[in-house]
This record gives sequence, C-alpha cells and structure tokens, in this order.
Amino acid sequence: MFTPSLIKKINKAGLVGRGCNNFSTAKKWQAVLAARASKEKYVVCNVSESEPGVFKDKYILEHYPEKVIDGIALAIKTLKATKGFIYLNPEYFSLFQDNLNLLIKKSGAPIELYEKPMHDYVGGEETALLNSMEGKRVEPRLKPPYPTTHGLFGEPTLVNNCETFYSVSLINSGNYKKTRFYCVSGVGCSDGQVKELSESLKVKEVLSAFGHNPSEEYFYQVGGGAAGTCYNHTQLNRAFNSLASAIIYPSSQSEKDVVMRWADFFKNESCGQCVPCREGTYRLRNMLEKHYLADEQIDKKLFEMLVFSLQNTSLCPLGKVSANAILSYWKNVLARDVLAEQGEKCDIK
Repeated sequence: MFTPSLIKKINKAGLVGRGCNNFSTAKKWQAVLAARASKEKYVVCNVSESEPGVFKDKYILEHYPEKVIDGIALAIKTLKATKGFIYLNPEYFSLFQDNLNLLIKKSGAPIELYEKPMHDYVGGEETALLNSMEGKRVEPRLKPPYPTTHGLFGEPTLVNNCETFYSVSLINSGNYKKTRFYCVSGVGCSDGQVKELSESLKVKEVLSAFGHNPSEEYFYQVGGGAAGTCYNHTQLNRAFNSLASAIIYPSSQSEKDVVMRWADFFKNESCGQCVPCREGTYRLRNMLEKHYLADEQIDKKLFEMLVFSLQNTSLCPLGKVSANAILSYWKNVLARDVLAEQGEKCDIK
C-alpha cells in the first residue's frame, strides 16, 4: 500500500507513542490509513494526563500549543480524516480552551475540543476515551478490534498523545532532535519541573539534569506516581520503559503511608467493569489495611493468588499494574522479596 511521505519520515525518526505503550507511531498511522473504506475517519489527541506525577502535556500546551495543533492537522491531512478532536481533562480544558480555539481557528483545520467529564484514571485509556466521547459509560473496550479500524462511532480512528503530535510537527519541519519531555517531582523539586532532553537518557542521567544526585537517602518511583516502578539508588542505570517521569521519595518515608496511598488509588479508580479489577483492588486494599493497621500477617499464598489474578485476568492495564508500585517497593527498596514470581512481570529486578 502507498505510504505517505510524512509516515515515512515518522518511521525513519523511530517515533513511538508518548503516552505509555511505546507503540510505533508510523505503524499506528499506517493502520488507520489502511483501514477499511469508510466515509468517516477521526483523529484524537489524548490530553487526559491522569497519571500522578506526570504533567508534561500541561507544559507542552503552555509552551508549544501551536505545534500540537500542527501535528493534529498533519494527521488529518495525511490520513484523509474527517475531523480531529483534542480530548482534555477538566483542568486543562479550563486553562487552555480559549487559546487552543484561537489557534484552531487560525489553522483552519477541522478540530474541536472535547472536555473529559471527570479527571479519572481509566478515562485516559484510548478505548475508554472513545466511549466517553460517544456519551457511553467510561470504561475500556475489549480489544481487538482496535481503534485504528473500529474507533470513534465505529470508524477508523487515530488516538495519539499530545506529545506525539508535538513530535510529529517537529519531524515534518525537519526540527526533530530525538528528544522527549521528562517530569521530575518530589523531594528537592519544585512542583511541575519539566525538561526536554534526549530520549536515550537513563533515569540517573535525567535526575542529574534536574540537579539531583541519587543516594541511599532516597528511593525513586519511575514511570508515574501510581503505576510506576520503585527503585533504590543503585538501580537507576536503566531506560524509561513507559512514561518519562520520576518521583523522589525520602528513604524515611512511612511504609504504611506510601503503600496504602497506592492501594487506595487503584481501589478508587477502578471503573468496576471487570470482576478481577473491581474485586481485586478492593481485596488488595483490605488485606493491606489489616496488615498495617491491625498488625495482621499477610497470607502469602492468598496474596500471590490475588496479584496473579489482577495481573493476568484484568481487562485493562489499571488492574494489571495495580500492585506494581507495592511489589517493587517491597523488593527494591525494603529488600523484602514478597512475591518474586509475579515481581518479574512488574519489571522488578
């Protein structure tokens, strides 16, 4: 099949989605282009940004909104799409709607803003996002089929992250330098620190660029403040495998506080659609509450079964990663090998 020059450029640049799945952007665009004959095709820019400790899309909309609009317009033209949408969480909609509407009008591209109904976690998943835009319950869809062939209103749809469209604009103009945006927060960092740096940097190198020197006084959560993996200061010579985010915690941080915060987050954010996640996140939180507040020993066999069920039978990533931070914190920071077998699936090393 014919491949447009822009998709060839994107492929040559090696651009992957800047959300959290690292999927080839060129392949995704090509899949929408090759989708069945249809009267409608859509392009959606995902600016849900609901992972705690991640705020780079906000930074991009503050400093480079015209690049995002340009990237979306290029996608509409390249894929011969009918319309484009920018899906914004409520905070970002309130902050940026006026400026974005002015830029859209100036561009002449058929792009509309869509305000996400609430600032929830699941609503950032690409199929839950499409359900939201269709006025349906905000919950993930079974895949396949994928949005590239059966997306918004059942039509072929491209869903890319805000930063991905920013990068596409740079690729098209010949200004892409293989960079990405990194967020670092926590101890010693003012709120909302973002830097655009080489995409090939290791975690330790990024922390250094932000002026932080790793030591045993700290531990680190990499990839977000909910699903991110925890590491000690000797484990940072590694690449970012999803979201380019790092949170710095003091080693003196209360174990109960951080573990219960992660458990509460996933219990509260589960959409309730599938039993493994709905029941699993509740029971995980309940088990941990009894352990920390009532001093009950964790039933290791039951805990293993619970985590196995969450990781292997949950419908969407929320349930699959709900124990990730806890397991990696226990193993990497506290040196407590509670669940080695499942730990391997959580990038615990």
